[in-house]
Amino acid sequence: MPTLSCIGAGRLGQTLCHLLSQQLTIGQIINSSIDSSRRAVEFIGTGRAATFNDIKEADIWLIATPDNQIETTAKQLHKADLLKPDTVIFHCSGLLPSTVLQDQAKPLNVASVHPIHSFASPKQSIETFTGSHCAIEGSAVAVAQLDTLFSSLGALTFTLDSQQKSLYHAASVMACNYLVSLLEESHQMLKEAGIDEAVIDSTENSSPLEPLIRQTLDNYFALGATQALTGPIARGDTETVETHIKALQQAPDADLWKQLYSALGKATLPISTKQGQASKEQLAAIANGLNNLVSDEK
Repeated sequence: MPTLSCIGAGRLGQTLCHLLSQQLTIGQIINSSIDSSRRAVEFIGTGRAATFNDIKEADIWLIATPDNQIETTAKQLHKADLLKPDTVIFHCSGLLPSTVLQDQAKPLNVASVHPIHSFASPKQSIETFTGSHCAIEGSAVAVAQLDTLFSSLGALTFTLDSQQKSLYHAASVMACNYLVSLLEESHQMLKEAGIDEAVIDSTENSSPLEPLIRQTLDNYFALGATQALTGPIARGDTETVETHIKALQQAPDADLWKQLYSALGKATLPISTKQGQASKEQLAAIANGLNNLVSDEK
């Protein structure tokens, strides 16, 4: 089988190497220290812990370092002079194009594969990776080979224009990272409302928001935004929105909450318009209140 070596086997790198070990021979695992490389090999279950001082050839290279180290790491790999014309090099950044891996003096097969998956826990990720969507872009040879490999893991692959990666990545950040932030702010509002912290601590108990969040996600993906939207803006309930605004204006140190409520409310207005429950007059009044909520800070 082809050999895959990995530079920067953190949570993502360990997960992918473990999964790909059924399709490829895992070669070297190169981390910032040999001890870190050994721990990664232990989790992966195969491979050889190594450093850049003892680098060997491989058919496929995965550079799984943080984004700000990918280009520098690729240059180090090129300087090692072990790469052949048919070698494939790829990274998993959702932001950087595959071209950062390229050497103009010696063009190679480069690509990026960005799994839309949260790698918070490698142990959990190896069980849940199947069904994850993966955006792939790069040279034709590399894309074809990696598409086959990731499809064999149960991933759902799609191609991406490298020039649109920044916008694509912003979308995935909003859906994943910022969703966590939004949920945390909702919990902080519950605390400010006087609800016992033990009741809303989602790490120890089932948060009172959890069933609502899960049901909302299910509705969104089953029905789409227009049908899934409920709540005061959907029904044109100007009085409820006004009550929210007054509460936010009185909350201590709530500038962030006011900005979030206003921005997300404005994003909800066009969805409500499509839905058709609320009248134009009701939505116009709500929009005015949302604008005033933010202008009050100035």
